[in-house]
Amino acid sequence: MKNFTEKIKRIANKTLDILFPNDFKCILCGKDLFSNEYVFCKECLLDDIFNEGNRCVKCDTIIKEGNIICDHCKNSKRFFEKCVCPLNYNDKVKNAILKFKEDNARFLARPFAELIINRLKEENIQFDIIVPVPSHIKTIKRRGYNPSLLLANEIGRILNKPVMEVLVKNVITSKQKFLNYEDRQNNLLDSMTLVDKTSIRGKTILLVDDVITTCATINTCSSLLVKAKKIYACGVARTNINI
Repeated sequence: MKNFTEKIKRIANKTLDILFPNDFKCILCGKDLFSNEYVFCKECLLDDIFNEGNRCVKCDTIIKEGNIICDHCKNSKRFFEKCVCPLNYNDKVKNAILKFKEDNARFLARPFAELIINRLKEENIQFDIIVPVPSHIKTIKRRGYNPSLLLANEIGRILNKPVMEVLVKNVITSKQKFLNYEDRQNNLLDSMTLVDKTSIRGKTILLVDDVITTCATINTCSSLLVKAKKIYACGVARTNINI
């Protein structure tokens, strides 16, 4: 895990040139960096931002040492093979992701995608196509974009993998963050549709979201993609909550 932490501290100089030409800043707090070797400042690196330690082999949430799977994954039907998230959803990471999702900070898609890719490589996850978690058309009009699609496009561009928007969200649901665990599982039922079955048949899919909390969203999406050979999921950050 030390190697993983070291790898994600070092995102290529070219990435930073694209994001902050002549001006290097921490992607979490915006503080000026004195070296273009990192995308995090020293203070943020010390703030428990990485999702590491003993984690559930299915959903990537932190669990007690000695365990291999969390109780929720043990007792629930998971339609995805495995989920990976490089960061913890602590306050600094949360603020950066909210900027990415709500404040038009689209430039964060690139470093977030790089972090996800490093985790995929650490886990040796191979896939054929990338599918973003969909947003409702009204939400996209309000924001101007779908954050999951931005992430998917960056991952696809870096790894030269096709991105396919085969899922459509046709119902505006209650915001997941205001619901408890049980309500989150039911909130998304019948809210999404698979619009292209043939393109996923027999393929290994990478499903992309921004934040993974109770796995309700990625599990609902994965349940629609069951004609695929295998489904992996990823997000920028994992919320480890007591539920």
